[in-house]
Amino acid sequence: MTELFYNDYLKASEKYKQNAGAANEAYAAWKTQVMAAGALDKKTKELMALTAACAIQCEYCIDSHAQKAKAYGATEKEVAEAIMVAAIVKAGTAISYGVKALEHYE
Repeated sequence: MTELFYNDYLKASEKYKQNAGAANEAYAAWKTQVMAAGALDKKTKELMALTAACAIQCEYCIDSHAQKAKAYGATEKEVAEAIMVAAIVKAGTAISYGVKALEHYE
């Protein structure tokens, strides 16, 4: 596996945290609360986050949520299904926006 978070990125991330201060702390607390087990278990939430990460194409999010999903017991088959859900959402978006092109033919 290639290393996604290079040293320069990690250094810049620390600078961000120092400069963002309370706002970053509030985000971290919010993220912790949202991702805690509730009506949905942690594995399900991580698979949902992975699906969203794939759809928005965030490499850092994909790496993070894939590792966490695995840690919470997600199987390769579950991750593959999550990826396919992302794919249909992304494809559906292209169709939905693309249909707007046909408005010009009314």
